[in-house]
Amino acid sequence: MPTSSDARRTALHLLGTYGLLILALLVECLVFEGIARHQGSRSFLSPNSLILILNHSAVYGVMSVGMTFVIISGGIDLSIGSMVAFGGVICATIVQAGGEPAWLWIAIGWLGALAAGAIAGGFAGTLITWFEIPPFIATLALMSSLRGLGYIIAQGQPISNLPDAYTVLGRNRVMETVPISVVLMLAVVAGGAVLLNQTQFGRHVRAIGGNEEAARLSGVKVRRVKWLVYCMGSTLAVLGGLILSSKLGSGSPKVGMGDELGVIAAVVVGGTSLSGGRGTIGGSFVGLLIISVLTSGLNWIGVEFFAQMVVLGLVILAAVLLDHFKRT
Repeated sequence: MPTSSDARRTALHLLGTYGLLILALLVECLVFEGIARHQGSRSFLSPNSLILILNHSAVYGVMSVGMTFVIISGGIDLSIGSMVAFGGVICATIVQAGGEPAWLWIAIGWLGALAAGAIAGGFAGTLITWFEIPPFIATLALMSSLRGLGYIIAQGQPISNLPDAYTVLGRNRVMETVPISVVLMLAVVAGGAVLLNQTQFGRHVRAIGGNEEAARLSGVKVRRVKWLVYCMGSTLAVLGGLILSSKLGSGSPKVGMGDELGVIAAVVVGGTSLSGGRGTIGGSFVGLLIISVLTSGLNWIGVEFFAQMVVLGLVILAAVLLDHFKRT
């Protein structure tokens, strides 16, 4: 049975691991709350506002778990934005071609899209691990190919006229309070944290990112682990695409452009090293919240989108420089 000392040690461990990130998040929230009070507008930290921020973060939150594994393993995946669009188009195409009952065809659409994502990720993983093509090049090629394939399947237009049940995942709420998409995101984050921290697979991912040759000499099946990492990253990107498609009520080949940059930013801000071997799912999640609160707050006070891009770029640069100084 856990004791008070165990709880204290856990709290101190979490504070030591995420203390700076949590402090940055709290400062952000307090700054925007102060601005909101000064302007006489509604509270930035109201429960509805916080749930709205989490809801907007759901797609990136799911994708960031897969990207964290990829980056920790020493790789990168630039195809996930196209995966978002591709997954939504595949699902919407299947559902539109189906009939009744709607829920059955929606389930088939989900499974079909997730399977397509896993296959695409496996293809990228094969190029990277067996043909030794650099991850940047392999996933860049996949990004372009999947985007084009999505446009071909959808004939350049969003696939709409879908049954009402299609929007359940993206628009419905648990007990009319918390969006289902937020619950799903939190479940994926928790599952990813357990997989990375408590399993042999997670330890192997870290070992490969830290020193691939040493991991190979110690008996780690490097190719298989890296291949699985890319399969998982692509599948979670498609899951994010299914959430977004459900929110929109359609499958569009135009969505997800640039999402890979936002997800990489969240992961890097959360403390995952771009050189591999170091990072946490919890850190990536807090990093995502930092960026989500920042963009929501800037929207709140009326900062233009292009100025927001400048601010986000500076935040990413600061995170990369901090990682550099930690390693030197």
